[in-house]
Amino acid sequence: MKLAEKFGVEPLNSAEEFRPYRCGRLRGICVAGYESLDLTTIPWEDLKVRRVENHYLAKSSRTRCVVQLEFSPPGQPPRVIYAKRVLVKDLRKRLGCVFVPSKARHEWKAGYQLLAMGIGTARPVVCAELCRGPWLLANFLVTEEIAGARAFDLELGRLGTAPERLGLLGQLAAWLWQAHHRGFYHDDCSAQHVFLAPRDSQAPEKGRQFWFIDLDNGRFHRRTVPWRRRVKNLFQVLRSISSKAASRIERLHFLESYLKASGESKRLRDAVGMMRRIAKTKEAEINL
Repeated sequence: MKLAEKFGVEPLNSAEEFRPYRCGRLRGICVAGYESLDLTTIPWEDLKVRRVENHYLAKSSRTRCVVQLEFSPPGQPPRVIYAKRVLVKDLRKRLGCVFVPSKARHEWKAGYQLLAMGIGTARPVVCAELCRGPWLLANFLVTEEIAGARAFDLELGRLGTAPERLGLLGQLAAWLWQAHHRGFYHDDCSAQHVFLAPRDSQAPEKGRQFWFIDLDNGRFHRRTVPWRRRVKNLFQVLRSISSKAASRIERLHFLESYLKASGESKRLRDAVGMMRRIAKTKEAEINL
């Protein structure tokens, strides 16, 4: 089976090339230049209990671990990358992975689909799997850092004036509608999973660039994302922003900006009502 068939995407341009990735028992695909990245040397478990030089533990749970480190592809300057490992411990999930792609493979494909659609995300550079016979034991995804970008909630909390916050929330709303209109739904669309570029001091009126991260639960629709799922994403954004970072008026402005961009301005009451029902089932406060 060809790599493009197994992993579902072709390179974005002629200058980019995919290569087989082999490291110990790991097998997968990578962008040319990343064949020498040894994922087996990353101290995944040690980082949970102590600091290790040149490695930073970005996120950790029972089965997932994300490590930030620096890597220099041959003949290229060093760059910051994020390596994610997902352990497959549950026997039912191992059985499921026989029939459906692993999370790493799904996120690899989703990343390149988004980039091909013109929607920003961190570029995947390595996707690998560790198997024993037909059973998947672990899967790995490596993405390049989005240089200079920061999480939306951090940037919003940094802004000092209401007009600045309103402007940024309005830009996020318009960008999110474009993603929905093109058919992409992020199942965990929090303000921590949307990154944006720093404000251009030379052109402060210029629109900001946004990126999605953590695409392992992303879904693609052939047409515009259905209304209920779009409202769920709006709810996830507002739930993840603290009450100190955005007032009720600013939150409503975000909703109104989205509905204006989508041509659904008359559905504000429907959206607020649905979000309150979602909040009630999830025991979450959205301050609307």
